[in-house]
Amino acid sequence: MRSKLARGLAQLFPAGWPWQTTVEVTLCALLVSWCSAVLCFLIHFDRAKIPLYSSLSERILDGHTHIVPFAEIFGRGLLGFWIVALCLVLLPLFHFLWHWQGSKSIYLMRRLPRRRELYIRCLAGPAVLLVLTVLAAALSLLICVLNYLSLPAGHLPEDPWAGMGGILCWF
Repeated sequence: MRSKLARGLAQLFPAGWPWQTTVEVTLCALLVSWCSAVLCFLIHFDRAKIPLYSSLSERILDGHTHIVPFAEIFGRGLLGFWIVALCLVLLPLFHFLWHWQGSKSIYLMRRLPRRRELYIRCLAGPAVLLVLTVLAAALSLLICVLNYLSLPAGHLPEDPWAGMGGILCWF
């Protein structure tokens, strides 16, 4: 017997579509994107902190130096999420084409009493996965911002958010 979650997810995708594989691949891609965003940020952040120390061996902070703005350290951290989002935006096209394969279930979908069932089956699954992608990107960005703000206040630049240009420009 399948769980309620599995039945609910199956209703979001076209009949016969390998939705389990789609969800697993998307989750793996999100995990890779999240790890690469956070780990690349931490590596660049560690390098950017080196000029803040007057003595690296004793880890003594120099009181007159500032770290570079956040955007320079974060760089293209959201690129993996943008790639996943682009794939998810194209997925409804494949869902629609799926109905034209084999037994041509497109004819059945068009005769259903709920006229919008075809569009729901083509769009709902990718929409849920796209929302999950945005949440994962926001979580990685939040972790990076919190790490950046963990520096003592005297070492942050006057405008730490300079050069960000909006979240849509980060790739």
